[in-house]
Amino acid sequence: MVLAASGIILKNKTILLLKRSNYTENYPGFWGCPGGRAEQGETAEQNVIREVKEECNLDFTPTKIFKTGTWKNRKYYRFLGNWKGEIKIQEKEVADFGWFSYSEALKLDLSFDYKEVIELLHKKNLL
Repeated sequence: MVLAASGIILKNKTILLLKRSNYTENYPGFWGCPGGRAEQGETAEQNVIREVKEECNLDFTPTKIFKTGTWKNRKYYRFLGNWKGEIKIQEKEVADFGWFSYSEALKLDLSFDYKEVIELLHKKNLL
């Protein structure tokens, strides 16, 4: 089974979401948190740190697993964590980014399980 992980990046009751570019076969043009598939031998934590850095240039430190699940042949992890840095998107994989409130995020075309993630964040008063 393939491992995948993403970072939930929050700021002042908003969430950072990235718009997936058309390079991908899964959900092109849809929005989600920075993340992706693990490389050989990577843990979920190492995977999310690398993917967040690659996709939006932030230094991410996972602090808590917020949600896990399985999609097709992938075991995925959604991490809450601390972050720092300035956003600079990787243009091959990311078409756009933004900080969204709960109601704004729900209006977007969301990839994978991110509608559920956003609902859970709102329920826990994080978004």
